[in-house]
Amino acid sequence: MMTGCCSGGARVTVEVERLVVEGETCDRCASTWDAARQAVEMVAAEASGIGLAVDLREVPLSPERISDSNRVLVNGRLVEEWLDGSAAMTECASCGDLVGESVCCRSYEIDGLASDSLSAADIARAIRVAAGLAAPSESPSGDSPRTSVVLVTSSECG
Repeated sequence: MMTGCCSGGARVTVEVERLVVEGETCDRCASTWDAARQAVEMVAAEASGIGLAVDLREVPLSPERISDSNRVLVNGRLVEEWLDGSAAMTECASCGDLVGESVCCRSYEIDGLASDSLSAADIARAIRVAAGLAAPSESPSGDSPRTSVVLVTSSECG
């Protein structure tokens, strides 16, 4: 959220929660982490002249917190909430390989497109919305296009 002119500028914090087991993470979480780094760099470069600072934090999660895995929060609010999207828990073979059993982690639907991980364009748009630089419905301009991914939901994922 933007702060007053005398407060030293605005600051947006991006937190990526991802499963980490013995230094390894799942494919979805790795993709989302890479996208978050790209988004932070992109928005920081765009907003450098207006005093907006964007911080990126990794939040490693143990298998006991897998239900929070592959989440991205911008100023404490989930990216899908900033963008009027949704999330679901879907079976993740990569997480399963790391924990040794069938498990589910977060997948997304943003702008009608389903994906196992968030794109840099979506995360950057959420950062812009949080900073008051864009509206949730504004389509990303100049950002890389997203491809739709078919999600297979296991009945065990709830």
